[in-house]
Order: sequence, then C-alpha cells, then structure tokens
Amino acid sequence: MKNITPDNSQYQSHKTAFFEAVPSLSVQDIEHKSIRQARVRIIMGLGIFTLFLFLLIVRLVEVSVFKSPIVFTVMKSNQIKPRADIEDRNGALLATTLETYSVFADPRKVWDIEASTEAIISVLPDLDAAIVEERLSSEKSFVWIQRNLTPTERQSVFALGLPELSFQIEPRRIYPRGKLAAHLLGFTDIDMNGVAGVEQALDARLSEKGAAKVRLSIDMGVQFSLGEELQFGMDKYQAKTASGVVLNIKTGEILAMTSLPDFDPNKPGTASPQSLHNHASVSVYELGSTFKPITMALAHESGVIKDGETLPVQNKLVIRKKSIQDDHPSYVPLDIWDVLAKSSNRGSAILALRAGGDKQQDLLRRLGLFARVPIELKESAAPLLPREWQDITTATVSYGHGISVTPLALATAIGALLNGGIYVPPTVLKRDAGTGAIGRRAVSKQTSEFLVDMMRYVVTNGTGKNARVSGYEVMGKTGTAEKLVDGQYDKTRLVTSFVAAFPYHDPTYLVLIVYDEPNAADDTYGRASAGWNAARTAGAVVERIAPVLGVKRTATPSAQKLASRALYFTNEDGGGQ
Repeated sequence: MKNITPDNSQYQSHKTAFFEAVPSLSVQDIEHKSIRQARVRIIMGLGIFTLFLFLLIVRLVEVSVFKSPIVFTVMKSNQIKPRADIEDRNGALLATTLETYSVFADPRKVWDIEASTEAIISVLPDLDAAIVEERLSSEKSFVWIQRNLTPTERQSVFALGLPELSFQIEPRRIYPRGKLAAHLLGFTDIDMNGVAGVEQALDARLSEKGAAKVRLSIDMGVQFSLGEELQFGMDKYQAKTASGVVLNIKTGEILAMTSLPDFDPNKPGTASPQSLHNHASVSVYELGSTFKPITMALAHESGVIKDGETLPVQNKLVIRKKSIQDDHPSYVPLDIWDVLAKSSNRGSAILALRAGGDKQQDLLRRLGLFARVPIELKESAAPLLPREWQDITTATVSYGHGISVTPLALATAIGALLNGGIYVPPTVLKRDAGTGAIGRRAVSKQTSEFLVDMMRYVVTNGTGKNARVSGYEVMGKTGTAEKLVDGQYDKTRLVTSFVAAFPYHDPTYLVLIVYDEPNAADDTYGRASAGWNAARTAGAVVERIAPVLGVKRTATPSAQKLASRALYFTNEDGGGQ
C-alpha cells in the first residue's frame, strides 16, 4: 500500500490563510457590537424623549381641558361699572371717569419677600411696608398692592421688573375741580359705588348702562365765590366751622353749597371726619334771630298787630320765671318794623304769644321746619323740636331758641317768605327753563310782600347794615344765638348767621351764611355778633355773584313800595292762605 504524505507547501498555505482570517473576524465582531450599542442608546434616548413629550402633552391637556381655571375672587368682586359724568348747570365738568392701572402680585412668584417689599416701597412710598410684606407672604395667588396708580407711578412699578407684579386696568372717579362743591358732589369708593353727596343720591342713575350725563343746579362760578368768601371769613373770625347756601327761591335750585372745613373728593381717605361732615344740610343749630322774619309773617297772617301800634319792649317780660332780654335794649316802644330791624326778642315774643303756639307750629310746618328738607341728598338732618310746646316755648322759638334746624332748612323757609309765599323744595338738579317748580302755599302773597319790605328795612336801618351792597339793594336778617352747653347757654360761644336776598324789586336769590363760634376780629370792635361777621360775608358774596347771575346794578335806590308802613294793616289784612 502506498504511503500518502501531505503536501507541505499546501498545508502551509492553508495554515497561513486561517490565521490571517482570525483577526478579520475579531474586528468585524467589535464593529457590530458598537453599532448595536449605539442603536440601543438611540432607541433609549428616543424612548425617553417620547415619554417626556407624552407626559408634557398629558399635563397640558389636563390643565387646559380637565382642570378648572383659577378664579381670583378679589378680581371677580371688582365689577367695573360705567358711570356718567356730572356737570354744573352750564356744562362745566365736575366729575368724570378715567382708566387707570392697578398693580397686584402673585405671592407664589416672589423670590425674596424683603427685597420685593423694599423695591415696591421705594416707588410707592405712601404704602405701609408691613402691609406689603404681609400680602407678599400670603398663600393666595392674587393680592392687591395698590389701586388707581398715576401714569408715573405705573411706569416706576413696571421698571422694577419684579416677576410677581402685574397690572389691571380699572376705572377711577376724578373730580377735576378738587375741593369745589365737595360736600354736594360727594365721592365714590374704590369700586365706583357712590358713598356721599350726589354720587350716592343718584348712584343708580349714574351707574345705568349708557347713562346720560347729569347736570346739577349749581353754578361753578357762584360756588367758587361762596367758598372763597366763606373761607376768608372763617379764617378772619377764627370760627370752628362755617357753612353757606345760595338758593334760587323761585325754582328751588341750589346754586352753591359750601361746608368748611372741606376735603378733596379725589382723596377722601385722607380727610378727617369733621371735614367730611356737610354742616349746611346735616348740622342743626339754634339760629337765633334769623327766625324773627317767620314771627313777623305769623303776626301778619294772624292779624295780631294793629295799625300804628307800638310794642312795649322797654318793659320787663317774664314768662314762667324766665326773663326775656334784648341784646340791643330799647327805652321806648317799637313798632313791628323796628322790632325786626333792631332785633328785639321781647317784641318778637309778644307777637308770637298773641298769635298762639298752635298757629306758630302750623306756620313752621308749612315752612318745612318740622321735618327733614326734602332734597335728593341723603345728608339731610331732621330738626330738634321741643318736647312740649308751652307759652315759654312759643316765646323763645319766636327768636330762634328752643328749636334747632339745618342752615338749608332755614334758607328754604325764608325763601318761601320772600318768593310770593310758596314753599319750594330745594333741589341739586338743574330745572329746565319753563319747567315750573312744584311747591305749596305757605303764606299769602300780601304777607310775602310785607316781609320783603321789612327785610329790606333791616339792611337800610337795622342790624344788617354791614350787608349793604351798592346797587343791589339787599334784604336780610341777622341772627346771633348762644350755644347750649351742658344745659346752659354760654355767652362766649355763639352761632352767628345772616340770611340775605336780592334783588329787592324782584326777590330771586337767597344767600345764607353761618359761623360756628366766631371770634372778634381787629375791625369788629371786640364784637363777634352776626352783624359784624356773617352779614359782612353775605354782602361780599352778593357783590361777587350778582354779576355772574346776570343781576344788574341799579343806578339809584328803589323807592319804598308803599308810602306808609301802616298801609300794610289797613282793612285788617290778616293775610291768610
């Protein structure tokens, strides 16, 4: 048998090829492994990204679709109301509404409470730092920081760049005339609700959707003159308070109303309680001798004074152990004209007692002095009346003691005595020309004409001489009353008043001035009575407002309507209704 031996060269060749192939396979395995690992990483990355995207989408869907939106209760309660403008009788703007910015915060976004508080206070220094810090520490998502910012304040807050602060547009009530007619206009709260004055009285009307502007009865020029003269007098006579009213006694329109101290309705929160008080329509006073024209009307209506009769005012008058005294004693009897002109308490008491308490009360009711003044304003106080009406009450009320009323109530009552005898309720709204005022007869036309002449005589020959104004023939009456303190009348604490009306030939306008506790001035010779302060102020007001109201000066004084004062009592004209 043949012995087979392998070919050595062929063997070597296969051996070499085998060992050369081994490294090649090893490299390919490593490459495949790297590729597989990369693919795994890519797939894992894509999976993680897809999962994150899925979770994000789910969260967005949950928030936008399934979760209720956050409702800020404070914002929800802040209902923005439309509010009509208020103008004076001539169309001058007195109140309007502007858009402003209010700043609020989301305390959840605050990084550093103390730093944010410090930054906010740096641009809004009127804020209380403790309150701001407390609000920023709240767990709520919405807190007010400051409302109704000025444009400058808003820009300063915006420049802080605090992420927790945002702005909201809100309406704000603006009073461009500042303090002018503040008590009559009133003001609104932060949410545009009427709080006082016309703003409160006409709140529903002003807030109606599409409401037309409201035109008031006041005249801005008359209001400014009254306020300036009253402020001058209050400062000069160092009175505690002062008030004044200008009234059209034919239409009942209030042309001006002022109470001092006053306030800025743009910033009612800074005003004192005393400043917010409308003394013209809310404060009640014993107004003293300004009540005497009512007693003269009572005497004329009742027919208790005889032709040419004089009253024994020089004699003592004692009623229920109370002695009636005169501030200006007369040593001779006085007729009814001089009883009023010289302001005799005794003469007034004698006339009232003759007429009787029942007739006196009836007349006071007809003149609206037993009830609140029927005016649109909520600020209208009721009078303080005697509990019992005895003869001493009849006597003291005849000269303005024992009964307390508001200045507006007395102005309306005296207006009725001078306008032909019609009680016309006052109004703060303009009455269109030709629209007749609604009123009721209080006294006869003859009695009204009688009072017009009598009150003119007070200014020409009596205690009202300091109210004289050349060319306007003012009528008027002074009133000086001691204040009741702890049940006793204090001679050092007075309420002084003066009621004036003009023009004499056609009484149309009435001015009432009241000072609470005035003092003597350098030119009053140590006196603080009404003839030396309230009368002067009333005259100054008349001189300024008469041209504004279109009242022309007369070149010469009008002749007395009747040749003889006694003619008022011929044929026993008692007046009546």
